[in-house]
Amino acid sequence: MIKALISGIFKIIISLVSVLLAPIDALIAQFLPSLDNALSYISLFFDYIGGFIPWVISYTGLSPLVLNIIIDIIVFILTVPIMVETIKLAVAWYNKLKI
Repeated sequence: MIKALISGIFKIIISLVSVLLAPIDALIAQFLPSLDNALSYISLFFDYIGGFIPWVISYTGLSPLVLNIIIDIIVFILTVPIMVETIKLAVAWYNKLKI
């Protein structure tokens, strides 16, 4: 019962936010087309840089195992604090709803 209620509330909030942000998105697209172009240029830049990453990695001479361990450590360091904060927030919300 509570799960369905919370799910319904989140769906309502998401739909309201999308309704509120749709005109803002249309205004940005209409009056600031250069912003749209700038965002596409940023995307193209990251695609261009992404073409060099395999060459740089192969130039380091590290084995794939070492590279995978390095990537796993970086992902772990970046995602664990986010997950912990999300769980803390969910527990805080749950405790507020209990009262």
